[in-house]
Amino acid sequence: MVHRTDLSEAEQEVLERLWQNEKEGGPGLGPEAEAEVRSLRLRERGWVSSEGNLTAEGTDLARRAIRRHRLAERLLADLMGEGQENAEEDACRLEHSLVEGLEEKVCTFLGHPRVCPHGYPIPEGECCRTARSTTDAVVCPLPALRPGESGKIAYLAAPHGEEFQKFLSMGVHPGDRLTIVRKTPSIVFKCGESLFAVDRELASQVYVRRE
Repeated sequence: MVHRTDLSEAEQEVLERLWQNEKEGGPGLGPEAEAEVRSLRLRERGWVSSEGNLTAEGTDLARRAIRRHRLAERLLADLMGEGQENAEEDACRLEHSLVEGLEEKVCTFLGHPRVCPHGYPIPEGECCRTARSTTDAVVCPLPALRPGESGKIAYLAAPHGEEFQKFLSMGVHPGDRLTIVRKTPSIVFKCGESLFAVDRELASQVYVRRE
């Protein structure tokens, strides 16, 4: 098995772009990327097929690289308060510094986030699958809190679109402290001096760091 430290930055970046193109409907790689595949000998390494698709091993390497990159973005955005543009740029540098296995510790520290600051899914790691079996994760969806329990909003799982605008119009933002009041028939929580009632689907977009 190839470990992260065996990959160059150029190899990781090309594998990430191939993964995004295949899994998330990217715009296509074009002749420049094909030239990179050839120059880096990714076919000879068994990571890219003759048709230009990722092999099983290439897919695994690319998925782990994407995971490190998006966890780095989440870390920078949530803890450092960086905007999306800066988080993207700095994450490119930070991901290459995450030694093998360290991303699991970062992921656990962040509460196993589902999406990066741009709203793209973060591939699961073994720590995420293990965390699902626990009842008291440090960061969890709002409906997982019990009445009377408090926490700070870690992030919103839908940073764009209608759901995000709903929270903004309510005056609810990442970093705000909230307390669950009741959970039926709707989720009622207090944020600041205001009470809000939302359905479970919308509440599930809010991830809270328990106090």
